[in-house]
Amino acid sequence: MARAGQKGAVTIATNMAGRGTDIKLGDGIKELGGLHIIGTERHESRRIDLQLRGRSGRQGDPGSSVFYLSLEDDLMRLFNSERIAAVMDRLGAEEGEVITAKMVTRAIESAQKKVEQRNFGIRKHLLEYDDVMNQQRKVVYDIRNQALNEDDITEAINEMVSDYIDEELEINESSNLEEWDWDRLKQNFSSHLLVDLNTEKILHPSNSETLSIDNIKSLVIEEASAVYKNRESLLGEKLIRGFEKFVVLRTIDEKWKDHLYAMDQLREGINLRAYGQKNPLLEYKSEGFQMFQQMLSATNESTVQRLYRTQIPECQC
Repeated sequence: MARAGQKGAVTIATNMAGRGTDIKLGDGIKELGGLHIIGTERHESRRIDLQLRGRSGRQGDPGSSVFYLSLEDDLMRLFNSERIAAVMDRLGAEEGEVITAKMVTRAIESAQKKVEQRNFGIRKHLLEYDDVMNQQRKVVYDIRNQALNEDDITEAINEMVSDYIDEELEINESSNLEEWDWDRLKQNFSSHLLVDLNTEKILHPSNSETLSIDNIKSLVIEEASAVYKNRESLLGEKLIRGFEKFVVLRTIDEKWKDHLYAMDQLREGINLRAYGQKNPLLEYKSEGFQMFQQMLSATNESTVQRLYRTQIPECQC
């Protein structure tokens, strides 16, 4: 491209080639009229056409440009080129005859404006979908940055344990403790927190007063904390703090990767909701939020289970 200004040179390039290239004119080229640009088609974007024209006549040098196009070009066919062709036929224009008319120029400019408006609408529409993911990404990155930058994330771990216990207890909708699925609770608390839940103590307390959900939660947290403190005393504070950061980062990255794939799958088919008289964007936001909540819940559960159950070899140093 840099040698396109030499005498006798004919350079064929795509519409975007030569951007930022300083095309210097060779000896005697200025006297011949400078660099001449020939465009074989108008681009959908006027900006691209102007960039092509801008290759000539740079920095005070002489130059010229001309575009040749057909009413059958993609840009013209999109926007009523048949009407222009019909007018030319009535005016007696022959097949292949060169047409130079303001009507054609206006039609091209109108077509370019319509394409640019359509493309802007598409970009705006995509941005609305991207904004949903941006909000979720901020939450995930806040969790990651906390694990990366803070030396002690014990408080965040305690919140994860508390949230996990809340979710397990809230599954039981009945206010009557006798109707709860205690087998499932005992199994889950044992497999995740290494807590052996004493259902007899909960269902038949010594003071004969029925325990509330908050009381049960406090009981589970107390036993889980005792298990974790014992684990910390065996492994040492330095090792357990580093392990916590590793587990949080590893788990959130795994779940976030799976969530991104699931959101892509949702995005691909969400426009079909319009056939059911539903707003695809609102449906995407609603289902995306539910999926994100499920991802955070799964992250908490996996993090807690790994922290409590992963076997860490003691340091022999």
